[in-house]
Amino acid sequence: MRKLVMTALFCFAVSSLWAQLPPGTLLPVMLDKSIDSDRAKPGDEIEARLMQEVPLPDNGKIKRLTKVIGHVVAAAPPSGGKPAMITVRFDKIEDGKELVQISSGLRAFASMELVAQARNPINTNFSPGTSVWDLNVSQIGGQIAYNGQKIVKAPNGQVVGRVVEPGAIVGVPMANPDRGCAGPSGNNMAEQAFWAFSTSACGVYGDDKRVSMESGLGGAMPGQITFKSAKNFSLRGGSGWLLQVN
Repeated sequence: MRKLVMTALFCFAVSSLWAQLPPGTLLPVMLDKSIDSDRAKPGDEIEARLMQEVPLPDNGKIKRLTKVIGHVVAAAPPSGGKPAMITVRFDKIEDGKELVQISSGLRAFASMELVAQARNPINTNFSPGTSVWDLNVSQIGGQIAYNGQKIVKAPNGQVVGRVVEPGAIVGVPMANPDRGCAGPSGNNMAEQAFWAFSTSACGVYGDDKRVSMESGLGGAMPGQITFKSAKNFSLRGGSGWLLQVN
């Protein structure tokens, strides 16, 4: 009986923790399947998975590969001088058989190509026996992760994050006013998960310069993420999304 009670209390604590994700918590995810401006329909379900363990208050965490679920709010091809657009909302995290409601915006987006590129080392001194801990990797947004030293540096040499393991970094979000992102406010200076993104990453990163993010964080419709382009476009499976809890 005591074991059952303790198990129930543990499950309740985990659910309560997840249901109260602090505002500003970052959720670095990879989109599972592509979303096309000329094919997607409102209500279509979309899925992504966490690419790194996410730290939470009081030593809590959300496991890597946890599913984050959303849906298409609106999508349309270009018409009558209006651009093509896709609006989505990520509003659930899967916890076993339970779906926990969240409200999230988007701090940064990276194309599938850039996500793949961020996995390639920038140092060339390979030799037999070289491990992933010997590699230096360019983060999306311009910072460098030095796996061997377990640090992340900005272009000016400032240490701005820690390498938890190759492919997973943590740090305090940096303000990027040129791209429209603020730093942490108040006492919210906790380290966040960034995966392949720089701690200053903000906005859209990719080879297709036509695609822009019209709304990502805050605004009149918080929780809705809108992309636009002069021509039909796809948000491809394998792209990286740095979601931020509202």
